[in-house]
Amino acid sequence: MKKLIVLLFISTFAFSQNFQPDSTEIVIFKGYQDSLRAELTQNEASLKDFSSKFSKYYDKKFQYERFSTVTIDELEMELFDQRAAQRKYLETASLNLFLKNFLTKEVEFQYWHLLYAYPIIRGNSDTKLRRLVSVPDIITKSFKKDIFQNPENLKSQAFRNLVPYWVTYENSRAQNFVKYANMLLSVNDKVEYSLKELRGVIADYSLAQILNTNKRFLSNSLAQNVISQIGSDEIRNTFSGAFLDDVFAENKRLDTEKKAKEEAEAKKGSFEFIDLKGKTFDLTKYKGKVIYLDFWASWCGPCKVQFPFSKKLHESIPAKLKKDIVFLYISIDDTQEKWKDGIKSNGLEEFENAFTEGAWGSPVLQKLGIRSIPRYMLIDKAGKIVDPNAKRPNHPEILSELLKLAE
Repeated sequence: MKKLIVLLFISTFAFSQNFQPDSTEIVIFKGYQDSLRAELTQNEASLKDFSSKFSKYYDKKFQYERFSTVTIDELEMELFDQRAAQRKYLETASLNLFLKNFLTKEVEFQYWHLLYAYPIIRGNSDTKLRRLVSVPDIITKSFKKDIFQNPENLKSQAFRNLVPYWVTYENSRAQNFVKYANMLLSVNDKVEYSLKELRGVIADYSLAQILNTNKRFLSNSLAQNVISQIGSDEIRNTFSGAFLDDVFAENKRLDTEKKAKEEAEAKKGSFEFIDLKGKTFDLTKYKGKVIYLDFWASWCGPCKVQFPFSKKLHESIPAKLKKDIVFLYISIDDTQEKWKDGIKSNGLEEFENAFTEGAWGSPVLQKLGIRSIPRYMLIDKAGKIVDPNAKRPNHPEILSELLKLAE
């Protein structure tokens, strides 16, 4: 699929890739291109000298790969020293005012870019982590948010790299650094945070990056909503054509594929789970009964919020129909120990419980196309999935749907 061009502030150095725009960036200020290119070309010799001394500091691939081998404290100390060395160089080097100001900003923005990128990249690469590694407050308190008030800063590659990581990190801070189980919710929250904290073209740039990097997680309605909030006509129009068509087509494809898989697997009865005794079983165990599936995990806050409603729902079922309706709680925890502890702490012992191995990589989740939890499904007495996105336990209509299937 053809990539969108999201920003083309051409900081073009023929001898260095470190300051060049990412291929996933959009044209916002066309007027900056020629003037910035001309200024940097006139200072090519000075830029070569700077690049030869500090190129690794700006090499994203090199820096990101190091994140898995260092702690946040070790990284900050290294970056602090590197920033100090560059500042000293800029103080003593013979540079014109434009280049000195340009590189001074680049040095500062890169320092913050790498610090804010660290917890996000570490968190995304380690599926076992349920929370992001936070940057110590003593470090982030010196960060000046007023840099987001100056659209001229978008000329800087380091600043453009910083924006999405800062938004993601600070939004995560508001969630106590708990990783999202629902990617749609994650995208929505980042959009709201961008609109709250950023203004003008910088907010537009942030929304554009969110759209571009989270395309596969977008629903049709969310994509349209985000695009509608982009202030720039040029950027908004860029996303209103082929981009939206791709989102619609992908959602349609996923829905069709998911339904086909659900129907095929339901007929086979091949969803295998592990019970509390360690034995495997499939849904044929409940043949002739209505099954209300609840996919959850011990770390999932929204899942836990629904449990009291689930118990109340079960209590509302007439006694004569209780034997015909099964509440099956399926954990996607990464260990059985966490699953069993979660059953006890949430009072789920009286219900049917199951465990699916592999966490997010579980074959069951892959076959059903489950990408977020909590997730509920309704299966009728014939073993057919009649609602792959069933209503939550607190929905006023779910009881009547269960009773109708059980009749």
